[in-house]
Amino acid sequence: MKSNEIVQRISYYRSKFNISARELSLMIGKNEGYINKLESNDFNLTINTLLNILDALGVTAEEFFADDYSLFNENKYILQLLNELPPNKKANIIEFLKK
Repeated sequence: MKSNEIVQRISYYRSKFNISARELSLMIGKNEGYINKLESNDFNLTINTLLNILDALGVTAEEFFADDYSLFNENKYILQLLNELPPNKKANIIEFLKK
């Protein structure tokens, strides 16, 4: 994944949870302009800082790096429901989806 994609995802989650750039910067122990500079591609992000950002946002690495991250929770819930079904019900759903 390219660094600009990572920055876009940080911005997405920040907006999703209604957290300002200043607030997120302070939450991770950085100066108040850190996230703004990061989102302006002023400097690179370290793995450690990314993990601190994910922790502050309450987002798992699995969710953050998912191909379809905006629908991650919905897809995870659907998968959970499917896993709980007995085999005959799963077969019925597969047949329905093939149509």
